[in-house]
Amino acid sequence: MKNFATKEEIIIAAWLHVLPLYSKDYDKLIEIIPENVDETVIKRLVENWQNPSSYDEWIIAQGDNLSRGVKERKKESAFYDNPIPLIHLVSTLQIPNRAKPKTGYCRFTPLEADGILPVEQKGTVSKADYQALWKKFEEDFGALKGLPYDAYLKALNSLVERYWWCIPAGNDSDSESLYQQSKMTAALASALYVYHKDTGTEDIEALKDQSRQVFRFIKGDISGIQKYIFDLKTTKDNAKLLRAKSFQLVAISEILSQYIVKKFDVSYANIIMSAGGNFMLLIPNSDNAKKFLSKIQLEIESYFLKEYAGKLAIIISDGVEASATDLLKENVQDLMNRIGENADLCKQKKMQKALQQDGAVLSEFYSDLQQYGECPKCGVFPASGIGSDGQPCECDDCKKLTEIGGTLVRAGSVFLESSTLRPFAQMVKVSRKDDLEGGYTINTFVPGQPEMYMPYTAPEGKNGILTFEEIASKSTGNNKLAMFKSDIDNLGLVFSSSLGERMSFSRYAELSHQLHYFFSAYYTWFVHNHNYADYIYTVFSGGDDLCILGAWDSVLQFAADFEMELKKFTLENPSISLSGGIVLSSPNVPVKNIAADAEENLDCSKGRMENGQTVKNAISVFRTTVSWPDYRDGLKSGSKLKEYLDNKKLSTGVVYKLLDFANRAERIQTGKVEELIAHDHIWKSNFKYIVSRNIDKEKKKELFDWFTGFGSSPESIIKSRIAVSYALYTQRNS
Repeated sequence: MKNFATKEEIIIAAWLHVLPLYSKDYDKLIEIIPENVDETVIKRLVENWQNPSSYDEWIIAQGDNLSRGVKERKKESAFYDNPIPLIHLVSTLQIPNRAKPKTGYCRFTPLEADGILPVEQKGTVSKADYQALWKKFEEDFGALKGLPYDAYLKALNSLVERYWWCIPAGNDSDSESLYQQSKMTAALASALYVYHKDTGTEDIEALKDQSRQVFRFIKGDISGIQKYIFDLKTTKDNAKLLRAKSFQLVAISEILSQYIVKKFDVSYANIIMSAGGNFMLLIPNSDNAKKFLSKIQLEIESYFLKEYAGKLAIIISDGVEASATDLLKENVQDLMNRIGENADLCKQKKMQKALQQDGAVLSEFYSDLQQYGECPKCGVFPASGIGSDGQPCECDDCKKLTEIGGTLVRAGSVFLESSTLRPFAQMVKVSRKDDLEGGYTINTFVPGQPEMYMPYTAPEGKNGILTFEEIASKSTGNNKLAMFKSDIDNLGLVFSSSLGERMSFSRYAELSHQLHYFFSAYYTWFVHNHNYADYIYTVFSGGDDLCILGAWDSVLQFAADFEMELKKFTLENPSISLSGGIVLSSPNVPVKNIAADAEENLDCSKGRMENGQTVKNAISVFRTTVSWPDYRDGLKSGSKLKEYLDNKKLSTGVVYKLLDFANRAERIQTGKVEELIAHDHIWKSNFKYIVSRNIDKEKKKELFDWFTGFGSSPESIIKSRIAVSYALYTQRNS
């Protein structure tokens, strides 16, 4: 038996290896560890890894170096002697041919509420500031005492994230965050330990071999997400089912990630990224692990085939081998590209292993389908029986999802079981806000528990979540719903090109994490603190995209406000922009139809052109695609038109006529001769005539001059659709 630390001791030491550089009293924290873990070993590892002499100390040293993308870390002074602010990563991103962004800095504060927003001025971090933050960290660290190993690591992850997200992992403001660097060190150390144990190469020389293919990076991708979420066969319980399905995708991604890393005997830290139905994992690359990967792929594909009957598919990539050399900063972007290419290639063989083994998807349900028919909600699985009305009853899956959707709005914590793959409802338990003990707390930090960021907001009434009809009734004027779908433009380019030589896996994970936090925890905070909670229903949000339903006028204003929040988050970084699509609909229209129209509008925004170039960074609504500043101007003009209509200074007919002029001007601009109508070419003179006939220039000069501006150019009259449609919708009553 070799005399070095256990895997558990190495992983905990890797998480805590920087403590001597950041705390004079680190000994007290090391004492708080799970049972069966030797604190003297942890202490030795964290004190000696900078000058390693033993094999296990070298594991920590190698993990630290590679997490930064360097062969050897330079010696640094204790951070507590000279604390500095950390550069805010998202603010620094720059893709080719875009203007240089302003540099932002992280606020020196726990990660909560709007703490993720950067500040432009570098300023200074005093020792008192640092000591205050660290004191809170140490106080909350005490809550880890007595936790078993797995629970300890999950709670430690959230604790370190909360307090270390804003601390540089070195004496340079442009370092990785201490949180991501420590997490990546733990992931690499875990993989190193398992690989060398599997291969019988537990010695320093093998560990220092830069060319050995020790690591394998695999990606998971759940496909068919939006079709699965929106494909609801009836309007009954739509609000609960949408919410539950969206949550299901978040939860199943996390469960699968944890399940896989456990199977490969590595740690929770080896989940490099998990958001939006995608995850990246780091596993060892031993022969045993490579053989086992194929079994895992088959098992998970078969699980999806049975549980989702083809509505959702899962792709677990074959992965890409990597050596220490591949993880160096000058090589890591190439490695990232290869990981992405491998994942794309594996998508072409989607679910093939399971289909070859299991055959037809619904064969085992055939007799029940014959007897009871299909479920009226999902239209896939057999109904659970025939109701007293003679109609098929919902299937067990839909019934359980509906129950989960109903409890999510008041959820305080979520329990996830990832030791075995079972039906979803058996792996998940949702607890109320007054029951936070155990599990993942939701957007609320509780010392000693892991925290999960979730975006699920929904207007509530006496009987729980409001129906879509009730939400629509909160609209001004016409009782309409609106759906807003949006996502970050050029995200692949942002991840692949914007960091250049600064790229490392720690920074990759940090970028993914910051975006996910903004679209989940920060989004939720924003909704509740800007008077949207009673009007906005979240379908999904996280990773880099967002979809909401709500009272139409609230949704239109929310879109404008949310884009401004993204600018705050990025310090108006020219390389980060948002495109969106909005569609208005009656609440009784099937959600999948509303979503399809919103997606079509989003596509229009993605295709916005300027000077022959595709610029995106736009919003499409009311058959019009405009830049965000023009959209905000349109809403302001729409509100002004509403006031004039309310005060009877304008007639509805005059305002409505602008839509005809906009259509005529657009037909001319598109140049499609076959679509032109005879009077299209004289739209401008017709516009002036209508204005002069209906607005007295002498008595209402201010109104006359302002209203005339709508017809100042073809572009202006086309853009006026937004203001006009907004105002008219406020006047109509359902």
